[in-house]
Amino acid sequence: MCDICGDAGTARRVENVSDYVTGDRFSLSQCRRCGFARTDPIPASLDRYYADRYRRFSPLAAWVLRRLYLRRVDGWLSRLPARGRVLEIGSGTGWMLGAFRARGWAAIGSERSVASAAVSRHASGAAMFVGDLSAVRPGATCDLIVMFHVLEHLADPQQVLSEAAARLGPGGTLVLGVPNIASWQARAAGRHWLHLDVPRHLVHFTPDALERALRASGFRVTRIDFTSLEHDPLGWVQAGLSRLGFEEALILKVLIRMPRRSGPVATVAALLLAIPLGVVGLILAAASWRLGAGALMEVWATREV
Repeated sequence: MCDICGDAGTARRVENVSDYVTGDRFSLSQCRRCGFARTDPIPASLDRYYADRYRRFSPLAAWVLRRLYLRRVDGWLSRLPARGRVLEIGSGTGWMLGAFRARGWAAIGSERSVASAAVSRHASGAAMFVGDLSAVRPGATCDLIVMFHVLEHLADPQQVLSEAAARLGPGGTLVLGVPNIASWQARAAGRHWLHLDVPRHLVHFTPDALERALRASGFRVTRIDFTSLEHDPLGWVQAGLSRLGFEEALILKVLIRMPRRSGPVATVAALLLAIPLGVVGLILAAASWRLGAGALMEVWATREV
């Protein structure tokens, strides 16, 4: 039975989805009604799947990504009060938290390990804790909760959304960023889609499935935006390379300086092909954003009174 919509029908299976870090193979089990999918099997421990270079970008890639993230936060702040209290679950690089603090918000973040929390604290200057929302006292403690590319990493997203609602006051805002498994890019790439990212991504959402989950947790969706310069064009480039037989996530591995199976000739060939693929990918991405079929979703939801 689907955890999101309750459909008891036979799930659609997607087999042989490869993890680009370890090469291990997984499957997806996807609801035919709402499109919500789960990675199968879920490993007993995910430690070996988070490589040492996970999210450690090269200096140039980090410079570009940081500016795109700060641009995104500026867009958020234009729709938010001048001051408030923000909690970011999975604050990662700390760039977003730092941007909120620089603009007068009280900010706190969380990460999955002491080491990653230290990285985020150093970059943002914000208070940090290790753990999830259960470590935060229920009640109207936050004006805004941000989970930017975090929800897909959690085995029980419905419970997490309910916990988020319990820590926001009536009218409080939740901002989510998640991949869109109903996107043009996901359909074109199939099991090679970069943003499946199994088994780190334990669950996979369509817009319909995410809206259902939010409603069930006491939220009302107020905005869905599919624009993502940070991640969408890259996904199109990698989808094209994967279809041509290149190594899974090869461009991402170059960007984060992760060991690759491909030799220098194949890597250079992929980088050269990435230029025309990037042009085509940017055009496809822009079209998908306008038509509500982008590879990534930014969803704003308000806690109902």
